[in-house]
Amino acid sequence: MQENIIVNSASTVYIAFTSEMPKLFLMIDADGDVEYFRYMDGKTPRIRFNIPVPGSYTFNCPFSLVKMVPIEVNYNLPVLPSPERDRLKEPVIVYDPGWTISVASNFTEEGVIVHGPGWLALIKPIRLFIDLHEVGHFFYRTEQYCDLYALVNFLRMGYNRSTAFYALTKVLGRSPEAMDRIKSMFSTITKTTGEFSPE
Repeated sequence: MQENIIVNSASTVYIAFTSEMPKLFLMIDADGDVEYFRYMDGKTPRIRFNIPVPGSYTFNCPFSLVKMVPIEVNYNLPVLPSPERDRLKEPVIVYDPGWTISVASNFTEEGVIVHGPGWLALIKPIRLFIDLHEVGHFFYRTEQYCDLYALVNFLRMGYNRSTAFYALTKVLGRSPEAMDRIKSMFSTITKTTGEFSPE
């Protein structure tokens, strides 16, 4: 049994729980930050997940390491829609402690992405997903297209699909428009990566 892993290169990890199966599985990096999490049903004895960033990680429960292999990236991903606009530029990231409209916003004509305090409260992979969504606005006005742009690029980088799904559920409210985006993300994950089972 172990509660830590050292990853020397981007990897996919297969583990088996050797005692009580957790309801919330946490992976914490060397800085003490949550790098990956998964809500579980407490009945799943084995899981697989990607660790795209090498490092030393600890976990909130013991497990048996079944195997660790070079990262398995699923390239069965949707084709992005044709751009609705072309404002491609290297974005300038600005932190504004008074920005409470959203966790992050973009000003595509100026090439600026603004982070508010809510962005800092998110775990690093979710921050990345949100930033990818904001970069998507350089190409798209439609929010769901930006969600798709973020998902495709996030998964290409080796991150877990469940984290992408959690990113939307974490930052969006529960308005009809937000629920449509969440349902669309769920549907896209299901269609492109098989039956949805958070990794």
